Amino acid sequence: MANLQPKKEQVDVVIIGCGAGGGGTAKELGEAGLSVVVLEVGKRYNPATDYPTDQRDFAVKWNVFQPDDPRRDVYTSGGSGPFHYWRVKGVGGSTLAYWASTPRFHESDFRTRTEDGVGEDWPLTYQDLEPYYTKVEYELGVSGPSGAEANPFDPPRSKPFPTPAHKLGCPSRMVQRGAAKLGLHLVQAAIAIPTQSWGGRSACIRAGVCGLGCKVKAKSSIDVTYVPKAEATGRVEIRTHCQAREIVVGDDRKARSVVYLDAAGQEHEITARAFVIAGNAVETPRLMLMSKSSRYPDGLANSSGLVGKYFTEHLTVGMAGVFQDWLEPWKGPMEGGILQDFYATDKRNNFARGWMTGVNNGYQWPLAVALGEQGWGSRHKLQVKRLTGHRMGLATIGEQLPDIRNTVTLDLHEKDHLGLPVPRITNEPRENDRAMITAMNQHLHDLLTVSGAAEIGEPEGTPGRSLHYMGSCRMGKDPRSSVVDPWCRTHDVPNLFIGDGSVFVTGAAVNPTLTIAALATRTSEHMAEAFKRGEL
Repeated sequence: MANLQPKKEQVDVVIIGCGAGGGGTAKELGEAGLSVVVLEVGKRYNPATDYPTDQRDFAVKWNVFQPDDPRRDVYTSGGSGPFHYWRVKGVGGSTLAYWASTPRFHESDFRTRTEDGVGEDWPLTYQDLEPYYTKVEYELGVSGPSGAEANPFDPPRSKPFPTPAHKLGCPSRMVQRGAAKLGLHLVQAAIAIPTQSWGGRSACIRAGVCGLGCKVKAKSSIDVTYVPKAEATGRVEIRTHCQAREIVVGDDRKARSVVYLDAAGQEHEITARAFVIAGNAVETPRLMLMSKSSRYPDGLANSSGLVGKYFTEHLTVGMAGVFQDWLEPWKGPMEGGILQDFYATDKRNNFARGWMTGVNNGYQWPLAVALGEQGWGSRHKLQVKRLTGHRMGLATIGEQLPDIRNTVTLDLHEKDHLGLPVPRITNEPRENDRAMITAMNQHLHDLLTVSGAAEIGEPEGTPGRSLHYMGSCRMGKDPRSSVVDPWCRTHDVPNLFIGDGSVFVTGAAVNPTLTIAALATRTSEHMAEAFKRGEL
């Protein structure tokens, strides 16, 4: 606690992290009349100047979201092999680089134990979350298919998508025809990229560079949607380059303050009536484990021993196909069509639960293809010419079952740029996962074959490559078997909440962003009501 500035600030709420959960929470609490400070370890990006996608060599400038000091994001891997952990730190979090895929969880995703005898049931239902899904979709201007083109596997909706679906690109249309031959249903994905002007932002211009940052602000990342509304309240302040080091607890066992380090390594402290940790499923347990004290010797809010346990990702297998047809895969959003025919448990399989398949339109620009191919000279040029405009990819999002052996802990021997212990990540595919991966490999090969691919690549999949991280501070009603309650309030610390994917009980088989934002919106409503009642 040395070197603290003598002045201690106090606000109603401190939020740690400004991604899909933290940014949305700041906006909701600010509009509810509460004073809020958001601590974000990354920088604030300016789409007009920071995204080079209007330059001829933009394809080689893929590292726009990398930190100035690579030690900031150091981590280590446990288990038998490496885990590839990638994230974006900045105002907007990983939504800065996401492809904006925003499907909803299915009804069965909240009751896997009841329906399939695996995982655990959530302490809430799809119906509990549905109004918040709708609210977030309308904040973001999500586009999605309807009518005859709707996804036949979608859960029930109280309102239609805010904006019409994007048109399927050529790669998706090729796969759609192939899928139909197999009796499968490929439709355009629901994505948070409006097809009409929305919230003062322009509609998508179909530049196809979503993962490198949207220069025209059409992609609905948190920094161009929720953050402006949060700051417009006059009650929300966002501080960048601020790394939370410890949440301090008072004699009443409530969280009292956050100690954080600025870009120069100087310590500061800010007190509040309530706190929300919204890092992600790695950074959140890391902070809680660093915040151990005599009152919480095993880490903050960790009486269950489950902080950092049941760390879950998605099972991602990628496979590329080369077609004789001219595909122009770079036109339109990077997220193409999806199919969910294998989403639910099929008793004929030797595994439980299932997956979603998506068409990937990304990173097929000529320069990107050239950089990805080995070789030199004329042979390399011929290879690039053969592949450019003719190659496309498929990828799965498979539901990994939660496993207590998959963990996030502290590596006390490795330090980051500020001298803090880095996260040590262990996540390995277990028996059910491995059986599903085998089935996904065969499915992708079959789908590319029937869609007309002249060449099919080998399956690619590395633990961590899904970039979807969940489950390390799971939700539940019993404090002995969970970290937070159904409102994302920690069981042990009544004024501490979690606002990210670490509260997920199971991971489902869809991108997690929309569910993170919906849960955070629901939690914000609960917090605002608790403030009114004088509970916080």
